[in-house]
Amino acid sequence: MFISDETLRVIHLVARHQSITVAAEQLNKVPSAISYTIKKAEESLGVALFDRKGRYIEITPAGRYFVEHSKTILGDMEALKRNTVLIHDGVERELTIAVNNIIPSSLLVTFIRDFEHQFSSTTLTVCLEVYNGCWDALYSKRADLVIGAPHAVPSTEGVISEPFGQLEWDFVVSPQHPLATERHPLENAELRQYPAVCIRDTSVNFTPLQAWLLEGQKPLFVPDFTTAIALIEQNVGIGYIPHHLALPLLNSGKLIKKPMREHKHPTKLFLAARSDGIGKVCQWCIESLKRPALSAGLHPN
Repeated sequence: MFISDETLRVIHLVARHQSITVAAEQLNKVPSAISYTIKKAEESLGVALFDRKGRYIEITPAGRYFVEHSKTILGDMEALKRNTVLIHDGVERELTIAVNNIIPSSLLVTFIRDFEHQFSSTTLTVCLEVYNGCWDALYSKRADLVIGAPHAVPSTEGVISEPFGQLEWDFVVSPQHPLATERHPLENAELRQYPAVCIRDTSVNFTPLQAWLLEGQKPLFVPDFTTAIALIEQNVGIGYIPHHLALPLLNSGKLIKKPMREHKHPTKLFLAARSDGIGKVCQWCIESLKRPALSAGLHPN
C-alpha cells in the first residue's frame, strides 16, 4: 500500500470541510478528480473513509482515525523532502555543540538566537562541558563543534581550531572569611586549610584536570558556578570564579577579590571542529562566533 502526500492532503481537506466540492475548489480541481482520489485510497486501505449521503459526505470512524494519525506522517514527509534538499546543499540536519562552562550565558543565548533565525531546519543540541571535557567531546565525536575549548589543541590531526580570546579569573572569598581582611598577596600555605570549591572535569578519555586545587587541599565538588558562588558567599569554601561572573558580586560587596602570590593565569580559549564534519552550518557557526560583537561578552568592564 502506498498513499502519496498529495492524496493525504486531499483526504484531510475533504474531512475538514465535509465537502468534495469545497475541496475541489480550493485545490483547483474538478469534483470527480477528488472523488476518484478518495476512492483509490479507500481501495488501497480496504476500508471506507467517508459515507456518501447524496450530495453530502461524512467521515467514518475509520476515516477520523486515519486523518488524525496521518497528520504526523504528512508532516514527516514534508520534513523528509525539505531535509533531503538541505543535505544535498551541504546543510547539516543536526549539529551538536559542546560549550565550556565558563562561557558567558549571554553570549550563548545571542548565538543560539542568531542560529535559529539562520537555520530553522537544523536541530541544534548544546551541552556544557568542563575543562578537558571540551576536547574530549570533540575527539570522541560527541560534538561537532566546541566553543571555548581551553589552553591548547591536544592534536591537530582531524581538527581545525581558531583562537577565541582568553578569560580572566578572580580569586574570591566571602566578606566574612578569615582571609577577607588580609592585605598581603596570599600564600599557598594560607589557602590549603580552606576547602576549594571545584567543578569536576567532564573528560572521559582525557586526563581530568582542576581549574584550581592545591596539593593537600580539600576539594568540594559542585555541579556549576551558580552553586559554587553561593557556597563561597556563605563562607563554605574559597576559589576562582570567571571575571564576568565575579564582577557584579565584587561591585555589590557580596564577594571580595584577593591578591595571590601565584595567581591563576588567564585561560586561552579556542573554537574547534572536526575537519571531516564541517558543513555550511558549522562553518557559519565559526564565522559568527568570531564576530567581535559576540566575543566581547568574555571581557566585561
